[in-house]
Amino acid sequence: MFFSLPSREAGVHPFAPFIRYFVEVARRGSVRSAADHLHVAPSAVTRQIMKFEEALGVPLFERLPRGVRLTAAGETMLAATQRLNRDFQDALAQIDALRGLRRGRVRIGILQYMSELIAPGLIADVHARYPGISFSVETGNSAEITTRVAKGELDMGMCWDPPLAQPVTRLRTANVPIGLAVLPDHPLAKRKSVRFRECLGLPLVLPAQGMELRTTLDRLNLGPQARFEPLLETNSIAMMRQMALAGTGVSVMTRISILPELKAGRLVLVPLADRGSSTITFSLHVRMERHLPVAAAVVLELLQQRFDDYVG
Repeated sequence: MFFSLPSREAGVHPFAPFIRYFVEVARRGSVRSAADHLHVAPSAVTRQIMKFEEALGVPLFERLPRGVRLTAAGETMLAATQRLNRDFQDALAQIDALRGLRRGRVRIGILQYMSELIAPGLIADVHARYPGISFSVETGNSAEITTRVAKGELDMGMCWDPPLAQPVTRLRTANVPIGLAVLPDHPLAKRKSVRFRECLGLPLVLPAQGMELRTTLDRLNLGPQARFEPLLETNSIAMMRQMALAGTGVSVMTRISILPELKAGRLVLVPLADRGSSTITFSLHVRMERHLPVAAAVVLELLQQRFDDYVG
């Protein structure tokens, strides 16, 4: 698809005349046709194209018996002007939106159990101030969220820290404690910390295989004799929380997972003391080198301001 000129011909324009002439000739494949569209003489178009080629030091067009055709250098220059035009139009749209932030859709990826804690309050606060902003909140595991952020399918992600190979920019991170979620009257509740090996005889409730926290626990070297069968393995953080609240099991969880219960004094988190498994990193990130739309940028700023509260 060829480049289309900005609609604001009489206002701000991103291109000097010689680039505009170059783009129009490339689009139409003819100097005369371009001149007719631009309402100038063909000689004026030819003169500007020649000046452009002299400045670059390479020909931009092959002259054919009927019309012209882009050279390799011309193709490269056309692609660059297309990108410039898209960026310019995006900037105009965002400036328009800033005048009142009348509209916009924000796409957020977040872990399932954190969506319940964060999304409703966030959406309510933004809607009260900017009723034209709508949201799409997608839940999934960290790998899914990060992949979709990297592809541009989501504006931002909040999940366990993505691999370094992913093309994302981490805006905020926090090392979240891992521990045993128990009732305040549990024998372990007064401990400052505990090693995972000490818990093998307890009715353990563990995250399912493949979940990020379980992967962290599986890295522990418990020795060849350390065989155990957990009371429950599940991919439901809500079930793990309820098992701890009922006193039925000792759930290995992150502080984020039970933050409301900790603040209310309904549960206690006894930190794990095992090296390399005492914390897990939580991340707020966006796609690398991505310029967010205005609505998404406003929401992202709010998430950064509240990040410390979210992670406790």
